[in-house]
Parts: sequence; C-alpha cells; structure tokens
Amino acid sequence: MQQRRFAAAAIAAAVLLSMAAGCTSDKPDDPGTKGGSGKPVVAFSQEGLENDWRTENTQSIISSLEAAGYEVIYQQADEDQARQVEQVQNMLQQKPDILVVEPAEAEAATPIARLAQEAGIPLIVADRSLGVEPGGEFTMYKTVITQNWEDMGTKLGEAAVALLTKLNGAPKGNIVEIIGTLGSSPQINMDKGFAAVIAKYPDIKIIAAEDGDNKRAEGMQIMEDFLTRFPAGGIDMVWSHNDEMALGALMAIEAAGRTELLGTIISKDGKVEAIEQVAKGVFANVCTNTPYFGPIILPYVQDILAGKEVPTHPDKPFACFESITDAGLAEAKTQYNDLVAANAKFANR
Repeated sequence: MQQRRFAAAAIAAAVLLSMAAGCTSDKPDDPGTKGGSGKPVVAFSQEGLENDWRTENTQSIISSLEAAGYEVIYQQADEDQARQVEQVQNMLQQKPDILVVEPAEAEAATPIARLAQEAGIPLIVADRSLGVEPGGEFTMYKTVITQNWEDMGTKLGEAAVALLTKLNGAPKGNIVEIIGTLGSSPQINMDKGFAAVIAKYPDIKIIAAEDGDNKRAEGMQIMEDFLTRFPAGGIDMVWSHNDEMALGALMAIEAAGRTELLGTIISKDGKVEAIEQVAKGVFANVCTNTPYFGPIILPYVQDILAGKEVPTHPDKPFACFESITDAGLAEAKTQYNDLVAANAKFANR
C-alpha cells in the first residue's frame, strides 16, 4: 500500500492562515441570528470534489441548508488534508454559528476538533471521522454522522465468502483489493470488518492491495497492473472500496479480455452505474453509501443551534445489492429500474 497520504498528519498540526472564500444563501432571514444577512451561518468544509459522489454530496448539503434559511460559508480542499485544516481555521475566524466538516484522513484532520473547541463553535463531522471522539475534552465536537464502516466491511466480507464459495465450491480464493483514501475512517474500518470475516477462512487470501484514491482512472490503472502480475486463474475476486474505482477496474478487465473476472467485483457507494452492473451480473455486490447527506445533517444543525442534546454517533443506514443469488439479482434489477425511472445518480439509502 502506498503511504504518501500519511505525511499530511504532521503538516496539519502546523496550521497556517489563508484567505477564505464562501457561498451565501439568499433565503428568507431567520431572526435572532448573527450572520451579516441576519441568518444563522453554517461553515461547511469539504475535503475535495474528486468524484461524482463528492459533488452530489456537497450540493445536497449546501442546498438543504440554504433551503432551510441558513447562510453557508463553503470551501473544499482538493483532497489536501493540511489545506483543509487551514481553511477551517480561516472559516472559524468569521465566527459562524456552527461548523460542518467532511474530512479526508482521520488522524490528519484531528486538529479541526481543537480549532472548533478553542473557537467555541459547535462541530459536526460527517461521512468520515476524526482521530478523536465527540465529547470529553472536545465539548464543542457534538456528533459524527457516518456509516458504520466496520459493519459495511463485514457485509462485504460475507459477500466475498458467498461469492468465492459459489465460484470454487468452498470458501477459498485470491482477492485483489483497490483501496480508497488510505488512512481515512472508511478505509480503516471497512478493512477491519472485512478482515475479521475472511480470517475465519484460511484459504481466502488478499494477494495484492493498492491505493486508488477513490478515482476511476486510478482504479483502471491499478487493475491493469494486477492483470499483468496475475495471469488468468491467479485472481478470483476484485474488492474495490468505491464504485468509481470498481468501474475503472471493469474497464481494465474488459479491455484485457479477462472475462473470467466478470461477476467477481464487489464495491460500495450505490452509484447507479454500479447497481446497473449488479443487475447485469457483472458486479457481485454493491453496498450503498448515499451522498445525499443534506436532509440527514440538517436536523442536527437545527437541534444543536437550539441548544438540544444530540446523539454523538448516529449511524447512517445502508443497503446491499448482490447478483450472487437469483433473489438478489432480481432485487438489483428492480432497484436499478427504480433509480433510472427517478433519474437518480445514486441510491438514496
């Protein structure tokens, strides 16, 4: 695995000043607030816009907040964790009412909790977590709203066992893994859940793993490398940490004519393109991670600003669709048709 992304942790601790840029809403004023427009101000820090999931996610959050009458100060950090920490410091200097952060890497983003605490600004963390928990010495860190990534890793591990048993007549086989953001909470905890499942089956082995940064082009390049290293018969299954990389891997498999790997890809996110591949039997399993966080985050913003207590670790629900069984394939086809009819890009659950 590549280690290039961990260097940001050391850099992030030394926070520098930079100019902040934002977008504001023009919705009706909410009296009794301190924004320049008379509206409550939400500072929203996004780790980057590296793929369609993140773009949809950002639009969902901003539009939901603005529709509810909030002014939004927004910045994205181009996947640079140290830069995100700097941006957060600058946004906090504008004295928002609340801070919402979607970080990249857990440990490298941890200074954000300290910055919010020192500024006295309530903090919501979403999608990924920091290296510290809400509460305790970080009383302004109110909640982390994220998937139960370990549980998802467990579900994906169980799907891997079912697939390999179907393919090989027993739980055995070689897996290649395309990792998302190394050091992020999804990567760490999905790996933990997945590893706990396959550890029960000594004949299932992960023979190679590389960091694809959640991008389709990188997923394709990594899969091309795997196909070169492992000839036909050397790989039984592909595990990708997100749909973009999985779709890139599929492109490499099809270009190389490695048809034995069709039907062996498992992934997560719930992108419609990926669910289509499940419905075709080309992907074996996809678990959803809807990007539509706006309606999920909004009640927490409202409750915190109203002085209410909120749960510190609410789980965001998810669903899994598979083509390993006939019933699963039928369900995946129904889900895909429903999403197409709704003109959706991602599953909404």
